Amino acid sequence: MDSRVLAFNAFAIGASAYAFAKGGAPERIAGASLLAASMLTRLVRDSGPTGYVHPQLGVLAVDMTLLSVLVVLALYADRFWPFWIVALHALGTTAHVVKAIDPSVLRLAYAILVQAWAYPITVILIVATVRHRRRLLQNGRDPDWSIQPGA
Repeated sequence: MDSRVLAFNAFAIGASAYAFAKGGAPERIAGASLLAASMLTRLVRDSGPTGYVHPQLGVLAVDMTLLSVLVVLALYADRFWPFWIVALHALGTTAHVVKAIDPSVLRLAYAILVQAWAYPITVILIVATVRHRRRLLQNGRDPDWSIQPGA
């Protein structure tokens, strides 16, 4: 396995573990969703010599599912950061549509557009978890959801 893939896997697992251990419910849900999508992508991606020559339909399915989860999270979480993650992930997801519409898109450009957003998204998750911890220490609480049960 490529060392860049191993490095990203370690980064993603570390970020998700940090979100599970120190984050609120939105951070934990995002961490679990991002990690699951990363693992599923590895299973469905065509990494052979024809990878990224044609639209990666399995990866598109994983990306659309993740995008749906992230949109719901952004709508209900009492946080702003999920909107940034939705926007960045939507850019990567849109690359599949572009490749389907215009097959002449270079495979390297397509691969980069699909994958590059995972790094800033993971950084946002880490920063979001740090900020959640800071709000807990300063305020004693940090509501997870904008709509509270029973309200």
